[in-house]
Amino acid sequence: PLDSQAGAGPGRLPWDTLLVAVSASVDKIVAHFSTARNLVQKAQLGDSRLSPDVGYLVLSTLCPALWALVGDGLKPFQKDVITGQRPSSPWSVVEASAKPCNSASCKSGHGPE
Repeated sequence: PLDSQAGAGPGRLPWDTLLVAVSASVDKIVAHFSTARNLVQKAQLGDSRLSPDVGYLVLSTLCPALWALVGDGLKPFQKDVITGQRPSSPWSVVEASAKPCNSASCKSGHGPE
């Protein structure tokens, strides 16, 4: 189990606070989709052009909660061979963990292998 104070420190929030924010956001998004009776309705509820609420939920609740969770505890700078150091951000974590897709299945829309 996670120690609820493990993430606590100067300028940092306890892990349980960060996880509760993500969980609450996910609950709101799940509730948004729970009104659908079939896959077509779920697809419509997931299309922000047809259902702006889903875009609002993701952008105003989920993204900030994930940003806070990923950003909590990052060192302020990363070492860089060219510049010496560069600022850290949650986005740099996303960029570093994303795998480019070069296979034929990705290009055909079937996702990474």
